[in-house]
Amino acid sequence: MSNKKADKPKLVHSKDVEARPQPGTPEFDAWLLKRAKERADEYFTGEYDLGDDERGILAGGYDRLLMSDKELAEEEKAMEQAHKQERRKHLKSVDSK
Repeated sequence: MSNKKADKPKLVHSKDVEARPQPGTPEFDAWLLKRAKERADEYFTGEYDLGDDERGILAGGYDRLLMSDKELAEEEKAMEQAHKQERRKHLKSVDSK
């Protein structure tokens, strides 16, 4: 994070009711577009960490959108196996001989 005002965290929830226009009106559409642009600008700055391709706000890549169902199933199976191995890597095999 940057050093804006000693990195004060943002509130996740506020009891103050946010003033917003009535949904379905042109004012609401303009307000929503402005809010979306502000959030996109925040997320796509160099200061905000989006994470890797598998975790974070934006997960996956464009090539994943073009994969067939069979390819996706194979990839999911391979990822599941990799996750199992990752969870077990701290364990040692104890064979009785």
